[in-house]
Amino acid sequence: MIDRKLTILAISDLHYTGLARQSAQAPQMRGELAKTLLKKVFLRLKHMGIRPDLTLVLGDLIENGNDRNAYLDLLAINSELLRSEIPFLVVPGNHDGNQQKFDEVFNTTDGFQVCGGYGLFLYSDTYSDTHDCSRPENEIMRTKTIAKENPGLPFIAVQHPPIYPPIDSHYPYRPTNSAEIIDSFKKAGVILSLSGHYHKGQKPRAHEGVLYHTVPALCEAPFRFSLIRLEGANIEVEDMSLMMQTPNIIDVHSHSEFAYCGTTVDAAPCIALSQALGVSTLCITEHTFQLYFEKRCAMRFKWQNDPAIVKKAWAQPERGRMAAFRKFAEKIRSPFVKVGLEVDLYDKGKLLLAPEDMDAGWDILIGAIHCVQGFVPDKTSQKEAESLFMRDIEMMIVHDIDVLAHPFRFFERNHLKRPKHLYPVVAGLLADCGIAVEVNYHINQPDAEFIRICHEKGVSIALASDAHDLAESGEFWPHVNVLKQAGITPKMYPEALFRLRNPASAFPAT
Repeated sequence: MIDRKLTILAISDLHYTGLARQSAQAPQMRGELAKTLLKKVFLRLKHMGIRPDLTLVLGDLIENGNDRNAYLDLLAINSELLRSEIPFLVVPGNHDGNQQKFDEVFNTTDGFQVCGGYGLFLYSDTYSDTHDCSRPENEIMRTKTIAKENPGLPFIAVQHPPIYPPIDSHYPYRPTNSAEIIDSFKKAGVILSLSGHYHKGQKPRAHEGVLYHTVPALCEAPFRFSLIRLEGANIEVEDMSLMMQTPNIIDVHSHSEFAYCGTTVDAAPCIALSQALGVSTLCITEHTFQLYFEKRCAMRFKWQNDPAIVKKAWAQPERGRMAAFRKFAEKIRSPFVKVGLEVDLYDKGKLLLAPEDMDAGWDILIGAIHCVQGFVPDKTSQKEAESLFMRDIEMMIVHDIDVLAHPFRFFERNHLKRPKHLYPVVAGLLADCGIAVEVNYHINQPDAEFIRICHEKGVSIALASDAHDLAESGEFWPHVNVLKQAGITPKMYPEALFRLRNPASAFPAT
């Protein structure tokens, strides 16, 4: 007996608005975010520990397939699919334009594939100027022919238009010859039919031995996609969404174009994406060491033990790029966007914050220990590293900070064991000082046990995307999951989670 097993990620209707010229999109469609939403789907599954065997994209990848730059927009989506390193198959939709160009980008000329012991029919249905759709008779006959040539092989039909059930709408979503298509599926041994096009989606429904599922549009809130698990003849379909399922989430820590360590994160798209995904407040919090010093100096951390470097930077009227960041911050600050700084220690425990910037009206200050003074990689012992780390923690918390960033990340990044015996000690210090602890998944894996201890001691929990890549913006599934592991449910969030104390309304003049 053949062992058949296949996990499919199904995505539909991105309606990406990239380089091609656009007509006005419906306000609920977020085609401008589509490429990032696609990347976020793969990030979400990575956080969940799920790696599909195959990605299926069910058409309408782009919004305007007739523009001269449509080919480039298709290439952009193809590039994001390639980066996922998951095999993928794509069928065109009515917005994707020239079939030949589409085939060139996605190599869709072969309309039949075998994967995981299942045969996949890939259909390129045709649309008229009046949006009516039909499946050519030769395609229906091809289905029957391939089925005869592969007896006993279970089949999956993949197309853009929904086939079943009927849709009550004046718009012609289904093919005009749906009845004939349904009959061909039944006779060919199709067990699953996957479609897109109808943005609301349709829940799985069995009909004459075939399970029909219409995947919701990724480009519309709550930004859904489907995960399909097949094992033999058993089929499980799960719809997932990228949008927040819990209200009043504050992202206390996200970066901007001022971050040397940033990759694709800029404030404007980060704001738009965070708002779309249901974040209630976004804090742009930039590294002070990356604002005060030029890149090479900043990233080498010599300033940490040489106060003369700091003094020289602060003597400049602009203090490196700090004055520019303050002007930038004033432009982006709003009821939704708050602005702060991520601050490190230097010179035996001083806070890297110039006197002119100390009372500058920041909404939030986050203390971070990126580099422990006195620690020498591959030379300092575990025990000594723990002692140095605690020394810096104790020096950090005497300053007026709101949140301690990514606690204990220092140990993993330096290939040391995480000192779990220090969890109660650090939690107790934070509780005594009224400082929140940050839950952060950027190059970091928070421990539910530490979060539980902090919560039991009354320490507020601050959620942070720490976005350096745009796809990290608004991504809080892992945070909610680890809070659950720590025994903190959404009902407890109003008391458990960090809230901004007194957000400022303006920066004092520099």
